[in-house]
Amino acid sequence: MKVQTGVLERCLKGLGLSLALVAASATMVACGGGGSDSNAVSVPNGPIFQVGTAAYDSNLPPEPSLPSDTQVCATLEASNNLVSRPDGSLPPEADPSAKPVATATANPDQARIQAALDACGASVDAEVGATIASADASATAAQKAANVPNVNIAGVSGEELAKPQYKASKFAVRLVVNSTGLGNGFITGPLVLPSGVTLWIDKGVTLYATRDVMAYSPNKAGPYCGNTMVPNGSTLKAGSSSNCAALITGTNVVNSGVVGDGRIDSRAYAELVSHDVKYPLMRVDMTCSNTYASYNQATEAQAADGTPCDNGGTVVDSKSGARNMTWWDLAWLGNMVQNGATGTASQSNFRMMVFNYAKNLTLYRITLNNSANFHVVPSGVDGMTVWGVKVQTPSLAAFANPAGNGNPLYTGQTFNATNVKNTDAFDPGSSSKAISGKLSTGSTTTSAGSISFDGYLKNFVFAYNYVSTGDDDIAFKGSNNPTPAGSGLFAVDGNRDVRSDRKWGMIVAHNHIYWGHGISVGSETNAGVTNVQVYDNAFDGSEEGLRIKTDYARGGEVSNINYTNICIRNVSMNALLFTPYYSTKAVPVSGGVATPLYPNFHDITLNNVKIMGSAGVTLQGFAANTGGYGEPGHPLTMSLTNVVTDTPNGITLTSSDANLTIRGVNLPIFPSPANNVVVNGTATQAVDLNNAVDCSQAFVDFPAIGQSNLFGSTWASQ
Repeated sequence: MKVQTGVLERCLKGLGLSLALVAASATMVACGGGGSDSNAVSVPNGPIFQVGTAAYDSNLPPEPSLPSDTQVCATLEASNNLVSRPDGSLPPEADPSAKPVATATANPDQARIQAALDACGASVDAEVGATIASADASATAAQKAANVPNVNIAGVSGEELAKPQYKASKFAVRLVVNSTGLGNGFITGPLVLPSGVTLWIDKGVTLYATRDVMAYSPNKAGPYCGNTMVPNGSTLKAGSSSNCAALITGTNVVNSGVVGDGRIDSRAYAELVSHDVKYPLMRVDMTCSNTYASYNQATEAQAADGTPCDNGGTVVDSKSGARNMTWWDLAWLGNMVQNGATGTASQSNFRMMVFNYAKNLTLYRITLNNSANFHVVPSGVDGMTVWGVKVQTPSLAAFANPAGNGNPLYTGQTFNATNVKNTDAFDPGSSSKAISGKLSTGSTTTSAGSISFDGYLKNFVFAYNYVSTGDDDIAFKGSNNPTPAGSGLFAVDGNRDVRSDRKWGMIVAHNHIYWGHGISVGSETNAGVTNVQVYDNAFDGSEEGLRIKTDYARGGEVSNINYTNICIRNVSMNALLFTPYYSTKAVPVSGGVATPLYPNFHDITLNNVKIMGSAGVTLQGFAANTGGYGEPGHPLTMSLTNVVTDTPNGITLTSSDANLTIRGVNLPIFPSPANNVVVNGTATQAVDLNNAVDCSQAFVDFPAIGQSNLFGSTWASQ
């Protein structure tokens, strides 16, 4: 049973109820937030559900917890040389931009943090590694003996591995403020999170990413990090986040996590530096400091001024006094400028966290800021819980770039939520295949025994989070397909192997979404996404709300996505966006023949959704013969019940190729033979808005994280 920070006890005491009574009789209890005298209690499917106040939800597994002091492998204190400013940034003297920069200044803490993680990983493996391997061997043998067709070998389940016998007595590495001074910051390059280990970032501590680009691109021969494109025909690979090591990577891990009341700041707003003066960097005047061709020679060389750049810049200029670009400069240049001109550019920026193949992964209470690319990318995870996490990008620290003078983007724009590109908060998805591999026990070590992973995304819970970012707030990706060919199974399926401690396997509930592109499925859906439950979520001032989006370069089947009890206020674009025409990416080609991937959205439900203010609504299916490939149509099949707006005349609706069933709807949804829209039911402005959902307590200020809010609202206390 989950209790959220004492809220439920206080609520029930005022109502004369007990936890035992609620646990036995209700799925959810919602307590009004209007003050100590509030006595509103509601349950799902009751008269009216009050969004944003649920303090107990038996659909969910128990709330995670922080480690105890006795479970800590090592405690590392921050150096007194690193003290965060009130805006969340480091002062310029903390890691200056000298050319070249000293490694000890640019990246002082990576080695000691990694050493502590490695030692803890080795200790965990020594204590429980053999037990995990034995359990997996038994489960794998039984699954092979069963010989179930079209089912990948999953090995021991994450649910089994959550039991105490598979967890070490000491498993956490804790980062704390300096005990004798003011130091509260760590600067690190990429870290490897071992299996069974939790990185605990304590309250008041910020883990900063190093600005030294070479930390993310350590191999002299490449691939290279910190660029946007390379000349046609080059063997170098540019414009890809895969060129860069992530700040935190976990591969083949069990019972790992990143927790605490501290922060991680990737500092994508800050000027890139390098500890090697010959490493090519781009500057805001579009020149470059060197070429990869010269840097990669046996004895590093300096290209002559005027030599064409091979990293996305114009020409080498050793005399330029312009500052180096930031990660977000590269993202804007690659994605919005060069990609528009050539169609081949992107940014080679590092991601904050990447997890591939995991069982039982936890992010709890941590604050994530200013990622250079996606914040969290988990693939092929059985059992991931993201609970009480805050993501704010850009944060106030993004305005602290000493060289920016209030206009930090190289174009002269001030950083804002619309120009920090590809900063998705959470992109959970499947892996490309099932594997059997050794667990990662450290940055260079693995377990003696192997463990199986089936590659699916399973048992994913995203609850009680606060998210404001420059792209998708959360997006389920069905791009990789671990399923055996011809099985008809989905890569992301909320009904697969659902654990006994929850009702569904794919849950997004009780979250507050601010700026960003909302809760999405796609763009990649080619491997299929099904059975996702999205309920009790509030969107306040977001760019988009609820979305399923793809195209016939990445399309596939999306079904049984259920949205319930949703409040959406003041979106700048679309409150609802369901479209198979999201982009114009090139259709895949196989053997010289175009092979489109056809989007098919069906069995989508929206129940009790209130839209406040003007907004766009797009409801589109896939038309037959789109692109001239002769394929059949796949109409959007959707039911909408009690989906209302307080501004009916402020809704701009686009619909085509859709079969819609509506009841209690005042959106302008009408049949259209010309657009192949069939409507079962009648929309009317006479709908009673109070029959949908109660949004009176849905919207709250982003919780205080020691900084000022960038976009004008008053910050609430934690």
